[in-house]
Amino acid sequence: MFNLKFLVFFTIFIQIVPSMIDLVENDLYTSEMIKCVDFMALLFKMETAEKCLARNSLLSKEKNEFKCCFYSFKKDPMADFKKKYGENWKKIVAQSNGYDLNISEEEIRKKLTQNVKEEGLCQLTMKSLNTSFLYLNSMLSLDGIVKYDCGEGQKTFNKNEFRPKTKDEIIDKELFDSTIANSEKDCLKNGAKLSVDDYQMCWCEKVPLSSGPLNEKECLAFKTSTFQERLKKQMNRAQKDNSKEEYKCTCSNNKNKTIKGRFNSVTGEVKVE
Repeated sequence: MFNLKFLVFFTIFIQIVPSMIDLVENDLYTSEMIKCVDFMALLFKMETAEKCLARNSLLSKEKNEFKCCFYSFKKDPMADFKKKYGENWKKIVAQSNGYDLNISEEEIRKKLTQNVKEEGLCQLTMKSLNTSFLYLNSMLSLDGIVKYDCGEGQKTFNKNEFRPKTKDEIIDKELFDSTIANSEKDCLKNGAKLSVDDYQMCWCEKVPLSSGPLNEKECLAFKTSTFQERLKKQMNRAQKDNSKEEYKCTCSNNKNKTIKGRFNSVTGEVKVE
């Protein structure tokens, strides 16, 4: 089910796109995004393209670059597990569903995807970045296909047929593809292959400092020049939510340089070295 959890995941995920890094931390984007989302419609699976597009009338007239678009696809239930738990995803899925711990990925996919149905989600999109949003959604799609309507009728985007043309599309796709890594080794290897100088791939781990969920590990992209600033903003959000955690990242870039960053929401320390 598309729900608040998915929207939070989506908001965090789009931070890996260079042209969206500043977007997700923009107050205007946050306030406009809420206007596109009807949580009750999502909860009861009653969201439609007509209702989504009608919300465009609620968006600010001062900034005309935003629009509500309706996306529908079969969400891959394994995508969240792989992103959240990295190399341990299969063990955690097996334990939580009562599967044999030696079950293969193919068997898990067959069990989890046999009843997947297409569902719709209304998202705030920046007109110039719609291709990046489509590619993101296609990565979460079971078959790589996304149907979308931004007010000009339903169209279809196929990940397997996508050939980036502009510089931004090429960079966005490169960073998106790099985040698929489920291990620190693969994540850092992808960082060394980046074609852009001011970005790095980071293997990050969130460690709860009090009783809480398991450690979360994931591969993310950060802009090198704003790495410490991003960590500080993330720590501020954790403190605001009263989340006691330590966040540690090891990063690599195409200059064969390893950069480490961390923060502690209890002590307030933020450090990049």
